[in-house]
Amino acid sequence: MTSNTQPIQEFIQALSSQLDAAQRALSLKASNLNLPLSFALKEIAFDLRAQVEFAGAEVRIRPAGPGDPSASTIRFGLTTITRPMIEENAPPPVIDKGEETLDHVDLTAEEKRRLEWAGVRSVDQLRDLQARGTDREVGRIASLPVDRLRAALVRAAAHPMVLHVLPVAPAAGDADGPPLLRVRGHNLLQDDPPRVTIAGEPVKVVSAAAQELVIAPLAHQLSGRLVVETAPGATAGTVFDLSGPTARPVSNGGAS
Repeated sequence: MTSNTQPIQEFIQALSSQLDAAQRALSLKASNLNLPLSFALKEIAFDLRAQVEFAGAEVRIRPAGPGDPSASTIRFGLTTITRPMIEENAPPPVIDKGEETLDHVDLTAEEKRRLEWAGVRSVDQLRDLQARGTDREVGRIASLPVDRLRAALVRAAAHPMVLHVLPVAPAAGDADGPPLLRVRGHNLLQDDPPRVTIAGEPVKVVSAAAQELVIAPLAHQLSGRLVVETAPGATAGTVFDLSGPTARPVSNGGAS
């Protein structure tokens, strides 16, 4: 078996993923940019000349070279499906804006792409699949060892992440009280209360939950690098500036 062969299912998944991207671009053009659609994808048919090889129960293909007389011809035909067919067979996943994407998992870009081909786009989806005992099946479809998926989830659960730093509006009648900041993210609380610093100085933690901290910085701590440490070596941080009239909340995926 030559090294540049690919499983035939990966070829089909890559093709469908790129067609999905083309469809999303058409949707963006029509709904967000108020531009008329100039064309639509309905049916695609093509022939692929390739060498077909077998590795156990897996069928692999390698594009044929010019004048390759032993190459096989594989004929593909893609057609459209209706909305009821989509809704019946594959309800679209709903991803919350605050949900951890696969960018936050310790996997390679290729491994993340394989998971997306299998329909997995968030860490919560991976956790749900693991809880239901179907992560092994997803690993098989995505050609990823299930132990690697589980180890990546363990690392994702142990490492904090800061997404937003926002001011807390003062309570009625308490406009002169000390300023409070809301730090939102993931895994911000483990067994012990987190340690928070701004520009290297400790900050009082008023309340702590896994996805949100409320902190009480001093007057000179309304800007700088904020770092949350949930355990030795488990830190996340971001740079923010809420010190003046041009204060801007920070929204990123900062991790130190």
